[in-house]
Amino acid sequence: MNASPGIAGDFPAKSAVLLAGLVTSLLLLSLWITNAPLELPIVATVAAILFLATILHAEAGLIILILSMLLSPEIPLGGAGGGGLEGSRSVILRTEDLLLLLVGFAWIARMAIHKDLGAIRRTRLNTCIFAYAACCLFSTLIGIEAGRVRPLVGMCFVAKYLEYFIIFFITLNYVRTGGQFRRLLAAVLFTAALIGAYGWWQIPSGVRPSAPFEGKEGEPNTLGGYLVLAFSVACAIALTLPAGWRRWKRGCAALAAFVIPPLLATLSRSSWIGLSAALATLLALAPARRRLFAAACVAAVLLFFVHPAGIEDRILYTFQGEDDSVQVGRVKLDSSASARLTSWGDALRGFMQHPVLGWGVTGYGFLDAQFFRILVELGAVGFSAFALLVGAAGTLFYRVATSHADPLVRGLGLGMTAALAGLLAHAIGTNTFMLIRVMEPFWLLTGLVVAAASLEKVG
Repeated sequence: MNASPGIAGDFPAKSAVLLAGLVTSLLLLSLWITNAPLELPIVATVAAILFLATILHAEAGLIILILSMLLSPEIPLGGAGGGGLEGSRSVILRTEDLLLLLVGFAWIARMAIHKDLGAIRRTRLNTCIFAYAACCLFSTLIGIEAGRVRPLVGMCFVAKYLEYFIIFFITLNYVRTGGQFRRLLAAVLFTAALIGAYGWWQIPSGVRPSAPFEGKEGEPNTLGGYLVLAFSVACAIALTLPAGWRRWKRGCAALAAFVIPPLLATLSRSSWIGLSAALATLLALAPARRRLFAAACVAAVLLFFVHPAGIEDRILYTFQGEDDSVQVGRVKLDSSASARLTSWGDALRGFMQHPVLGWGVTGYGFLDAQFFRILVELGAVGFSAFALLVGAAGTLFYRVATSHADPLVRGLGLGMTAALAGLLAHAIGTNTFMLIRVMEPFWLLTGLVVAAASLEKVG
């Protein structure tokens, strides 16, 4: 009886404090909206909506993130040092970076609210990912301490290299049902179709196609690597699914054929090599390899007799070197290929100076060759961690492709096996595994493969 007045007396006081705080917050928010530029309140509102949508329905945030991976504007934040191409590839902030930050915070909030979500799910890739991440961070910190790495630039690059692992873990923790798997995979394929259409739109203008919002110069190599990934996944799914999956089968077959012309039009020789490696992997492993072989032969004949002049010129240019060009046998390579081969030798000499932990990320300078860049920046320890990560991922993809009960999951596993082979070939002349626009969808799809491996059926 004596407790009731106390409770009744405390409740209005707490309500009054809460109401006063709410009114004060609204007044401050109103003043800020009145004085701030129009863009800031709009951005803040969109961010708040996305944050709440992700908390209430995580899939909405992931799908928006998927769409933004190749369709987001960029904001240069500062040069990486040096001129030319290295200077143009500055530290870039894109919309998906901010979206990923929001989705990450929203996911942490969801885990705090929904205790059943648990912590990070255990997989065979976790140890390899953490080891590689630790090598990137530790080597860069050592480089900063030694004065080889500019602190802001080095840490920004490390953050961007590790960004796609966050996507992997968010996807891995979210996908618990077959419906979630199918919808996210469909969103990835739909985005690939949009990017393919954008590449087709650029072809008549005579420029080398590149992804949207890539700046004035564009990055055809980046688009080429992404299209190798898209082709591999779409083609493998089309070859693996049985006749009963007509919509998925026909849609993926059409997408695989649709992205080939923009890929060729990039005139990216690294992308052509990557496509060849992916296609060879599919021919070796796909269940319907005869059908693929017949289609590849027809496409090769058509391309031989009917092809844009730019493709032939690009191939011939490779072997039209000058007097000071690098010579392989009796053939002199063009200036671009010669510069790459020369940089490989320079990188090996740089590696010998710091063979264990390397120079740190961005410490050595620009080098457009993935394997040599990892070797010189992260040393033997970091290169070993990268090799273990790639090997573990490839083994996992192949196991899913050959043993999972569901044909859609097997198709994705086969597609990622071929994509990994293609991207490893692409990485001979490009920093493929450091390209955010290639690695974000790659690691999201990797998360889908790993998550689906624990599901008996997704269809």
